[in-house]
Amino acid sequence: MDLLPHPDDMSRFSDFTILTTIYKTISDHSITTDVLIPKKLTEASSPVTSPCPIILRYHGGGFIGGASLYPGFFAPWHMELAARHSAVIVSPNYRLAPESTIDDLLEDIEDHWAWVHKELAPFLKKELGARVDVDTDRILTAGDSAGGYLSIMTGLSHAKEIRAVTAAYPCIDLADAHFMERPTAPVFGLALPQSIVDDHFEKIRNGKAPALISNDRYLERGLLMFANLQHGGFPKMFPLEKEQLFPFERLRTGQKFPRGGVFVWQGADDSVVPAKGNVALKELVREVDPELEFNLAVQPGEHGFDAMTKIDEEWMASGLRNLVKAWLQ
Repeated sequence: MDLLPHPDDMSRFSDFTILTTIYKTISDHSITTDVLIPKKLTEASSPVTSPCPIILRYHGGGFIGGASLYPGFFAPWHMELAARHSAVIVSPNYRLAPESTIDDLLEDIEDHWAWVHKELAPFLKKELGARVDVDTDRILTAGDSAGGYLSIMTGLSHAKEIRAVTAAYPCIDLADAHFMERPTAPVFGLALPQSIVDDHFEKIRNGKAPALISNDRYLERGLLMFANLQHGGFPKMFPLEKEQLFPFERLRTGQKFPRGGVFVWQGADDSVVPAKGNVALKELVREVDPELEFNLAVQPGEHGFDAMTKIDEEWMASGLRNLVKAWLQ
């Protein structure tokens, strides 16, 4: 946590034009999405290009914290990949737990999917003229941790419309005791008190906290995020009877990933999302969809180990190679 950049340090986005707009409104609450375009495509002298491929990226934060442009969870490899292939990154906010349910969150993701297909191109034309267009037939999904879950879930929901899926240490095996009971050790070694969770719910009950949150750009909910996992908050978020919330169950019932493949990476020493969950995902995919190219890279390190990973590092380049071909072709 101490190694995360300051939330106002936007230097990693310096080569991108960032446009922000509302994609959904609930009562009087607006939920925004950010669109990042390489500046080489948006400068006045830039020639008109062919429609750009899209990286549809979902932020992490334990379903409780984070935001679409929070730099600490937005690894630079996204920008590196987008710059190399003249791609547009689209990164939405979404309702956060515990004020909202996971069903609410997934509803936002589906509404954002519809926005991308109906409104993204007109929005870019309005903001940038004819210089930048997008190709919604060439979508690669990405996400870290909770965002990795969303990348996986979106891939399963739109397997015929997405070219390929990437996910960094995604929360996948959510029925595991690590999530349904309690982790065997505090995440990141942070022994947080139950009172962090209890006090937050008390504020919600007493109307002293907003009824709806969709942007935690300063990660003010970071301790709540970890305390919720440490003290068994996931069973409330992911009731076992709601099988549609569990990727393993969706795969077992015959749903499939995009044919361009899946690349998941994971820290071997991850205390937030144990590596065994994504090893189990690979084994399940091998069982139910043996023809799919599914790559799992388990690397030394904790949750967020890829903070400064470059796309040409051997393990990353190897996992991305065929997915990028499928994405761009």
